[in-house]
Amino acid sequence: MKFALAIVLVAGLAPAALATTYSLDDGTAENSVGLTNGGVIAGINAFPVAGSDNVITAVEVAWGSPRFVGQNGIVAGAPFNYYVWSANGTGSNPSGAGSTLLFSGSSTISAANIDNNTFQSLAVPSVVIGSAIFYVGVSISHAAAAFPIAVDQSAPNFSGVSWVAGGAAFDPNNVGFAFGGAIDLAASDLGNWMIRATAVPAPSALGLLGLGGLVAGRRRR
Repeated sequence: MKFALAIVLVAGLAPAALATTYSLDDGTAENSVGLTNGGVIAGINAFPVAGSDNVITAVEVAWGSPRFVGQNGIVAGAPFNYYVWSANGTGSNPSGAGSTLLFSGSSTISAANIDNNTFQSLAVPSVVIGSAIFYVGVSISHAAAAFPIAVDQSAPNFSGVSWVAGGAAFDPNNVGFAFGGAIDLAASDLGNWMIRATAVPAPSALGLLGLGGLVAGRRRR
């Protein structure tokens, strides 16, 4: 599966305190996706928690595609929402009772992140994931013939991890469409969302890692 982990140092923390980027994409958008008749589209990616990296600190999203510059109907300053969910059970479908909303935030589209394969980073107040799988996503209202959220369509693409929901409205506490659950994006031959998550280990894990090699005691005779 094209699940990637990029590891970077977190400023101000010991070298053992690393940030992990959860990603399903290769960094290049071949296309972008919207609802045929317009409305509110929600793009959601599912990720398995890697090791102890279960504290979500940011959601990242790419808007539009450089293959269709200026043709995606994306307006800088347009409002949108972003989310973090935990998974209920062992599946990776966020529909209905399959997910529990942990965080919801709002922002506006940055002009610097439209149609150019760059990601807009959205801060999350250190949401702790207690499940084996979690979801991150965004929702945005758009007109017909607009395609706001970037997708990676280069092979391989994977089913059961990228989901689309919404319609006339989107309820993050009951993910899906009015007619039913969320739709598998890759199963519709649309690729995987360019939506990512940044995470760090829980504070207790950081403390244990940071003590390695720094604490010593006299051996008892």
